[in-house]
Amino acid sequence: MQPSVPDKAHWSNNEAGLWHRWRGYTVRWLIFGGVLGLFQPVIADNNQDWQQRLYQGLFGLLFGAVCAVVFTLSENRFNALRAKWKSWLLVVATWLAVKVVFVSTMASF
Repeated sequence: MQPSVPDKAHWSNNEAGLWHRWRGYTVRWLIFGGVLGLFQPVIADNNQDWQQRLYQGLFGLLFGAVCAVVFTLSENRFNALRAKWKSWLLVVATWLAVKVVFVSTMASF
């Protein structure tokens, strides 16, 4: 028997491109980067703790945004079937690679 009301098409398309599920990944990485940035220790010599916290939080959000881009591209390229172990391996590899790039860039300045 046919349903009387046809099903509406889902808002997302079925074609999984390189930016598939980027919104969810971006939100998760931004939360991760922002929280870790805000909870880093503050230098005791500085009288403006709030300003240093703000910079750390913003830097954490930047870190999360870069991680989101790298993870989204690698997840959609290398783990199209969404194997859980591959996803976690890509999470750790993304965090490590972006952290090395950020620390190396900071050390060069």
